[in-house]
Amino acid sequence: MALSPRPTVRHVAGAKRASNGPGSLMRAATLIVLAAAVGTGLVGCITIPTGPPAQPTVTAKGPLSYVDRLKAMAVDQATEDAGGAELPAFITDSRNIACVFTSSRAGNLNQPWEPNNYTDSANETSPIVPVVNCELANYPAPDPATVKGTCAGTHVGYLGGTALLMPDAVSYGGCRAGVTAVEAAFGTAGTVSENMSRIPVLSQGHAKEAQGYRCAPMDDGVACANLSNGLGFFVSADKYELFGPGHESPTTPAATAPATTTPASGAATKTG
Repeated sequence: MALSPRPTVRHVAGAKRASNGPGSLMRAATLIVLAAAVGTGLVGCITIPTGPPAQPTVTAKGPLSYVDRLKAMAVDQATEDAGGAELPAFITDSRNIACVFTSSRAGNLNQPWEPNNYTDSANETSPIVPVVNCELANYPAPDPATVKGTCAGTHVGYLGGTALLMPDAVSYGGCRAGVTAVEAAFGTAGTVSENMSRIPVLSQGHAKEAQGYRCAPMDDGVACANLSNGLGFFVSADKYELFGPGHESPTTPAATAPATTTPASGAATKTG
């Protein structure tokens, strides 16, 4: 029968008994020096984490503009021609804002909700300009710095409650006497006319588009923009903003771009 190898404990014990000789002492000393050298070399390669791990770096991209939000919205229906008998229009759930995609001749709107001079013979040779016109029942006063027009030289009667977007211009307010059509229908003690009662409701999260303009209810108001040049407006009961070329581009904190996160490793100290 083959003999089993000697247990390690017996080998160590034997080495201990033989350690009294001069050769054994020298070998032991050499082993100690080598172990120290190897240990020193290993210390120089060890990286020891210290302290709590660093938090990831989050970089926010900032709020989205009204134009970006409009471009991201799906349109409920195909683009319509504002030259038809039934002009594309909508009203908000709150019945505070109504908008129509229509046209203008010599500054006269083809406004389906109130009398106008659009079809006057004097305007027949004037170019037809596509526009978006919104009216409000409750609205802020216009900023004096944005007032355009002298109201026939009287400088009286420039009121808020209307917004007009043209291919190369945007404005809020205008010269008028009395209330807006939406205010007359849905304001305090208002009476809803047949024309106003037929305006379809456009809910939050939905958009309507015609003639290169896109509008959508958002942030308790309505934003409209010319998608080709970024010109547009936002109107609500409490505020209005004009944006795009020639205007300070507004943003709203209600919707922000997704933040990007950069992972960070824990802090570390290298020894040696």
